[in-house]
Amino acid sequence: MTLDALMLEHASKTTLPGLREALFALPAAPRSIPFAEYQALPVDQRELHDQARDDFMRLTLRVPTPEQDLSTRVLARLIRSNPRRKNSRRGLMISAPLFYGKTELALLLARSVESDHAKRTPGYRDDGEVPVVWVEMTENATGKSLLTQIIRFLAPTATVASSTNTDVLRVLAVNLLRAHRTKLLVIDEAHHLGGREPSSVIKALQNESTTTVALVGIDLGSGSAFGSGHGMQVTMRCDMVELREVSIRDEEGLALWTLWVATFDRNLPLCDHAPGMLTRNSLALHKATRGRLAILAMVVERLVASILDDPYRQNERVTKQHLFTVLDGLRRTTPIRHKVRLEDLVDAA
Repeated sequence: MTLDALMLEHASKTTLPGLREALFALPAAPRSIPFAEYQALPVDQRELHDQARDDFMRLTLRVPTPEQDLSTRVLARLIRSNPRRKNSRRGLMISAPLFYGKTELALLLARSVESDHAKRTPGYRDDGEVPVVWVEMTENATGKSLLTQIIRFLAPTATVASSTNTDVLRVLAVNLLRAHRTKLLVIDEAHHLGGREPSSVIKALQNESTTTVALVGIDLGSGSAFGSGHGMQVTMRCDMVELREVSIRDEEGLALWTLWVATFDRNLPLCDHAPGMLTRNSLALHKATRGRLAILAMVVERLVASILDDPYRQNERVTKQHLFTVLDGLRRTTPIRHKVRLEDLVDAA
């Protein structure tokens, strides 16, 4: 078995090369091998195999959600209809508290838009078309900083003087969005925006270009940025998708949660892994994560990493102790103070 390292060259999604790398650097799971065969590999190949497994966990392994289906349908409709509107073009809001997977959902949507555009226009990159633009707001961001990020994404060599006024930046940003045939503008961490100026800028981007704006952030519908005042003018123009905890009190929620856990369980890239340990503990995992998919994914990623990081391991089977150690660490690194104990967990059958 010979593996090559996955090369990631661009750190930020707020550049075109970085975003396309984030969208399409999705390595497949490496071939499953017995632990004895893994131990017999040369050291460098073992390291590459571990890295490939870690890359698969971090970049590729995902589970389907109802919010993915809903937001994909909504966004496709908006992208079709917005170019036909003369005013009041609509956008999309993806809203949730911390640790709910908002950015991950936005990446999935961006990937679907770029992939669909590639199918329709195979030579789009050579023609300079940029179907998706991604910007990220920081604390106290302004409408002017939003426009500057759009310009730098689409024209990285352009010089933007700090003294340039907002109206000039708006015209330049809109012209660039049009010239590059941008279909989707993702504004991540949008809760950092707020007030008259950012709201006016977003409205202008919707009015003056056919680009569909997707705002991604914490509690957008009820927060300070877009839940009142001038921000409401943006909210009223958007379709809202809210991410929530999954309740297992009803059959539908229980089935969805069990599907998520079982999907992760089946796909753990561990030598000699026999699915069952996670699935049998799905209720304890729900209690520990409060039904949040992003936290569940974090638990699974940390579980695999904790096993691969043990240089003295004699196998890679998941045990109660492995799982409890990760869940116990969760209490110290997230706001969730769960009460799952070692004795609450069960061994695989």
